[in-house]
Amino acid sequence: MRPLKLTLTGFIGVRDGMRRESVTLDLASLPAGLIALTGPNGAGKTTLMDNLHPYPIMPSHASKMSADAFSYWDHLYGSRGEKDLEWEHADKLYRSVFSFRNPGKSRKAEYYLFEKAADGSWKPLELPDGLMSDGKADSYNRCLDAVLGSPEAFFTSVFSAQNRRPIASYQASEIKRLLAELLGLEHLRDLSAKAGDVAKGLQRHLDAVQRELLLLSGRRDHLTRLVADIGQAESSLATARQQRDAETAHGAKLLQERATVAAKQSASAAAEARLRELKVRDGELAARRRQLEADARDAGTRSAARQRELTQIVSARQAVLAEGEAIRTAGAQRDALQMALSGQQGEVAGQQEAIARLEALQLQHTALKSDLQGLEGRGASAAQLVQSLKGQVSVMDTVPCHGHPMHDACPLLAQARQAEVQLSEQTISLTQLRTSYKAKVEAMKPMAAALEELASQRKRLTALQAEVARGQQELQRLAALAAKKPMLDVALEGLSQAQRDLAVLAEEDGRRQARHVRDMQEVDHQQEVIHRELVTLSHVDVTGVLAELDLKLKASREEIVALDGRIEALIRQQATFSTERERVEAELAGMPGVQGKAERLSDEIARWKLLAKGLGNDGVIALSIDDAGPALTGIVNDLLLACYGPRFTIAIHTQTALANGEKREGFEIRVHDADNDSEKDFAHMSGGQKIWVNECLTRGIGLYRAQDSGQSFHTLFTDEADGPLDPERKRAFMRMKREVLKQGGYEREFFISHTPESVDEADAVIDVVALAVA
Repeated sequence: MRPLKLTLTGFIGVRDGMRRESVTLDLASLPAGLIALTGPNGAGKTTLMDNLHPYPIMPSHASKMSADAFSYWDHLYGSRGEKDLEWEHADKLYRSVFSFRNPGKSRKAEYYLFEKAADGSWKPLELPDGLMSDGKADSYNRCLDAVLGSPEAFFTSVFSAQNRRPIASYQASEIKRLLAELLGLEHLRDLSAKAGDVAKGLQRHLDAVQRELLLLSGRRDHLTRLVADIGQAESSLATARQQRDAETAHGAKLLQERATVAAKQSASAAAEARLRELKVRDGELAARRRQLEADARDAGTRSAARQRELTQIVSARQAVLAEGEAIRTAGAQRDALQMALSGQQGEVAGQQEAIARLEALQLQHTALKSDLQGLEGRGASAAQLVQSLKGQVSVMDTVPCHGHPMHDACPLLAQARQAEVQLSEQTISLTQLRTSYKAKVEAMKPMAAALEELASQRKRLTALQAEVARGQQELQRLAALAAKKPMLDVALEGLSQAQRDLAVLAEEDGRRQARHVRDMQEVDHQQEVIHRELVTLSHVDVTGVLAELDLKLKASREEIVALDGRIEALIRQQATFSTERERVEAELAGMPGVQGKAERLSDEIARWKLLAKGLGNDGVIALSIDDAGPALTGIVNDLLLACYGPRFTIAIHTQTALANGEKREGFEIRVHDADNDSEKDFAHMSGGQKIWVNECLTRGIGLYRAQDSGQSFHTLFTDEADGPLDPERKRAFMRMKREVLKQGGYEREFFISHTPESVDEADAVIDVVALAVA
């Protein structure tokens, strides 16, 4: 990818840095090699660099390298904005146009990707599958991915943005996805996804078949229950028929007995009248007996309730009297405790004031300590600057033209002469910082001694507060006891009355029970007399026997009718069960075929899942990444050797060892330090070492991608990557850039740097300040 021309309109970075509404960069005429973007902080360099690519992302401001992690609206102002980038890739010319409209009520963004036709006109890009760039973000991203690949791969191997994540911090799944795209293995991932989709589709079909199997299993259980129900119905039917035959025989026997009793009926009307009279009297006595028993129960319930009530009163009064001594002394104890609490509360207030003074002193101590830390940082920086200025001034005495008339006018020594002027100023400033530092240290010494008492004072306050809380609880208890004093006399009188009521209740219960026993004995005696006379007259009374036989005959006929109905119902139920069994048996006839289908689907799903896993991250892709590891490591180590010497070499491990000795797929970068003959993880290196190893690793991935796939991007981008490096490493950093251009066949690299030595190494410079003037 080679940017040719960029126009930005309505961007905040352009307005604030260049004081312009719109800026245009013509990059086609720039020479090959290293192109530096220079200018002070805030001049708009990063805004230009972040838009020298066609992806709808400003990578230095994105949380991750995907379009959904960035919004242009945070970097635009006014009602309209536009980005217009012409670029070249694979000998074709493209144009990316982003249009933003914000009239106030709603915001609208359009993204277009054009391709230059043979007649010189720009036409919307159309993919072989018919997808055309129509202004929507989704269609633009899909069209751009088809031309350049994913943004993750581009911003990992080609574009080094500010605040980018080091390669070593990628998770295993992220690095696999990235390397799969860089190695051209995305088609395997697509095939794996398609195989997974097939497996999911088959799984849905299998779920339907398994639901059918589950339904058939339920039908099979239903058939078992039907067979049991049919057997039970047959058994019940046989039992009902036997009962009907027995009841028919019993009815015939009752008819014969009634005929015999009716023939013998010859009792007199007087005997019958006496029998009726005796039966009426016997019923009245039975009712009297029931009434006596009910009255006795009601009286017993009322007496028991009254006894429980009196017992509770006695217990309550006794409980009050048991506290008599404590109640009588509670008033004096309460007054004494209240006076003690007043003194303790005053002591707590004094302790709180002392702690407040110490806490204010602690705030002053903390502020002085913070000032000392700031003075230490400023002093270190000032001392370092003085040392640097001394080194620059010393050059004036070591240059070959020392003592020559042109020495004072030599333009090469202008910086040294300026450093000589600054040296005296910085020396005075450093002296003032040290004096201020000593004064604050002296001020902190007496504070430290006083603050040692703060912890003991707080502990004393906590103990006093706890003692006051316990005293207040005891005061509440004593006040409650003292309030019960008027209740003592009432409790004593109430106890005596309740005990007298209990004695009266016991006497009344005794009299009532004795009266009940006498009444019951009298009723029993009268019933006994009536029963003896009934026995004497019963041999001549056959009317009751005939009535009883008639009732039995009626019940027998009703039982026979009920048994006939039950037999008919059982016959219908048996026929229903038999019909249902035949239907269920017909449904279950196809169950073996359904089971076979489920087994075939399960086998097919297992094969598709195996294929999806084999073509996925943990299969062929992982093996391909393992194969690429040595070649990628060799490229990175060649860059390290060419730029920084033999000190550092890296090793990429695609498998990590577990505690049990087994291995699993992973991603780890180990760095060997030849100077110290040691090996450590990339994350444990210093900031500057991380910079150059990560840059070599990033560029190594780009070189491997270009060599393996044959797809070259022609242009590299780097935004302020050399900041933490020392001067020697910065020169080596520039050598690495040229080595990458050479090995990868890149045409140029755009980079941002605030280091004059690095800018001097550039083949061309884009001065952002000059753009602001223009």
